[in-house]
Amino acid sequence: MNQQASRYIGARVNALNSRRLVAGKGQYAADLYFDNMLYLAFARSSYAHAKILRVDTAAAQAITGVVKVLTGAELKAALGPLESDFMGKRASIDALAADTVRYVGEPLAVVAAHDKYSARQAADLIEVEYEDLPVVVDCEQALQPGAPLVQPEWDSNLLGEVSYRAGDVDRAFSTADGVVSGSLSAHRYVGTPIEPRAYVASFEPYRGLLTIWASTQHPHQFRTMLAEILKLPEANIRVILNDVGGAFGAKMPLFPDEVVIAYLAMDLARPVKWVEERTESLLAGGHAREGRMRYEAAYKKDGQVTGLRIKLLSDLGAPSTLRAWAQGFVTAAILPGPYQIANCEIEMQGVVTNKCPWVAYRGFGKENAAFLMERVMDRVAAASGCDRAAVRRRNYIAPNAFPYVQVTGAVLDSGNYPATLDKLLKMLDYDNFPLLQAQAAREGRRLGIGIAHELMPEGGARPGALTSGYDGCTVRMTPTGDLKVLSGVTSPGSGNETAIAQIVADTLGADLQRVFVVQGDTEICPFGLGNYSSRSVLIGGAAAYEAACAIRDKLFKVAARMLEVLPTDLAAERGRIFVADTPSHGLTFAQLASEIYRNSYGPYTIDLEPGLEATRYFRHANVYHQPKLHPQGGQSNYPSWPDGAAGCVVEVDPDSGSLKLLRYCYVHDAGTIINPLLAEGNLHGAIAQGIGGALYERLVYDDAGQLNTTTFYNYTLPTAMDLPTFELAHQETPGPFNPLGCKGVGESGIGAPLSAILSAVENALPELNLCLEQTPLTPDRLWHILEQARRAASPR
Repeated sequence: MNQQASRYIGARVNALNSRRLVAGKGQYAADLYFDNMLYLAFARSSYAHAKILRVDTAAAQAITGVVKVLTGAELKAALGPLESDFMGKRASIDALAADTVRYVGEPLAVVAAHDKYSARQAADLIEVEYEDLPVVVDCEQALQPGAPLVQPEWDSNLLGEVSYRAGDVDRAFSTADGVVSGSLSAHRYVGTPIEPRAYVASFEPYRGLLTIWASTQHPHQFRTMLAEILKLPEANIRVILNDVGGAFGAKMPLFPDEVVIAYLAMDLARPVKWVEERTESLLAGGHAREGRMRYEAAYKKDGQVTGLRIKLLSDLGAPSTLRAWAQGFVTAAILPGPYQIANCEIEMQGVVTNKCPWVAYRGFGKENAAFLMERVMDRVAAASGCDRAAVRRRNYIAPNAFPYVQVTGAVLDSGNYPATLDKLLKMLDYDNFPLLQAQAAREGRRLGIGIAHELMPEGGARPGALTSGYDGCTVRMTPTGDLKVLSGVTSPGSGNETAIAQIVADTLGADLQRVFVVQGDTEICPFGLGNYSSRSVLIGGAAAYEAACAIRDKLFKVAARMLEVLPTDLAAERGRIFVADTPSHGLTFAQLASEIYRNSYGPYTIDLEPGLEATRYFRHANVYHQPKLHPQGGQSNYPSWPDGAAGCVVEVDPDSGSLKLLRYCYVHDAGTIINPLLAEGNLHGAIAQGIGGALYERLVYDDAGQLNTTTFYNYTLPTAMDLPTFELAHQETPGPFNPLGCKGVGESGIGAPLSAILSAVENALPELNLCLEQTPLTPDRLWHILEQARRAASPR
């Protein structure tokens, strides 16, 4: 940083686009209209697994306004299948199912019409003749010998497996004072952005130019993938991001329907538009999370966990062009989370079934790791008689042990887990809660308190793929001193463009009002990897910082010559560079920029490259292991490791099974916080989603593979009426591999509610000796659990 104190980094600056959005002046893909535009509607499979014998489009084509009906067989003949590779297992996947459907909702035909109502009517009239095939919807049954194969060319439904082993696990168990075990069930649910996926595509045949306005997280990757599939020069494809109404990972390419939209725009040489309906989103837009987790933990009397055995099974749904199947493997890779447990055996299997494919969803498997480890810590506390907080402290990785190589090989960059927990306990008044609990009991109310810790690594990077640990940014100063920032990262509505502007303004000493950030246009922004895994500020912000430093260095060099001092004598603030001990002696950015642009042959600039523009790419150093930490080498797929401690107070009505969340406290450590206001806004959303997963949201399939939760009427989301006011605090432990100390915010908050709420319910009813291992904890499920526990506790 330059010599002036930070003015914007750490400040609670309102999002730069907030006035426009609040005024209703945002522009989303669904807002775009063009002359001669056609609207698309998909016909989708009503079977979970079947052969397609015949597709009759006659009735659809007869609808007034229908321009084209495209079937899977026709598209396959034109483009061929989409090839996907899953850990060495290959699959050919049709953008529109041509021969076989593998889950309810899989697209098999599309209609283009003059209006969306005619398109939808026509799509509903497409008749499909099927031949039933056996269905498998349970991941454990899918592994049994003779189970129906989701992909017939595979020898089993096992997509892949990984295992990690460290230490002497057998000895740890044989010398333990006790062992706890259990089996957790992570249910299937999904992110639900306010804006479903939406696209407008237009093709100019005489220029050979395909332009797509897309609600996506990855415009550059999207362009690359389309170029490969459509056999179109990548330079002839432009992807533009307008405003995005949320993503949560659910808008990462490549979706098969994205290929269909692009193909039809080219085939018809007319603009085409598709906006996903909510039922389509729930049915076929991608799911996440579902799996089984079994554990055994060996412990000492003082609560130290000395050995751990874990088996994970993830239900990935049908194979797809998406890469979200990796989230199940992420769960395994980050265990045992924030805890130092030397002796571990971790096994994970990913299994395909006849259900909707997985899509990325905020947390990407880390939430299940947190759920598992926090349930383990609570079980150890109960069995050893130790306090729940004390057990966690006993097992935390020590603050002076970082960077720390976890047993899976992951390199954790920094953390101070005891300090995070201590700050949480103070917020909760944890030590005095038993008094409050006893008073409530005298009033006939059952209160409970629960705590949980989460480790939510960010900046996911996979070398060799277009999801790596780098990103680019261009910073340009105009001749009048304004700053244009062209970023390779994108915003899904989280406000990261404001944080990037704050970084550039502070680095240069500029006024924030004169910094303008552009994202999401492949024609003008440097190549970048978009938005996922909270990388926008962590990596994109660091790239912006480095590009701004290059501009700063040139400005300081010219200013020093003009002011006849050394560059080290200068400071910058409010758009001026001045002599630090004589603030009145200085030059404005406009004066310096004018000199650099207008007098490139002058005495102050003759030896400098003309212009004020710099493009820099920041590559995170903690993607490949540091040799001194990990002599055998390797890579760390998460370079940054923020954490958080959560605590909640609940009131339980044991007669009805109803549960009220009275307080929810969260202490978050993401290193340096650029904008606390926006960070806390992200945390509010993530916590709400975590509570939704703990108490409300659940996608339910029947044995035939039919999804029974296809609307918000039966897929329940929490609203503001269901949530308490969140109490937040920050613990800043800077990340050592980022020039600003940032560690990422966007996914934090979603993992801890799962266990914290269950822990609080157990604490509210200690006489029942509950061991809660399933979510969501809906009133009917909780009532049945309590009834079963009461019967078990009552004398026979």
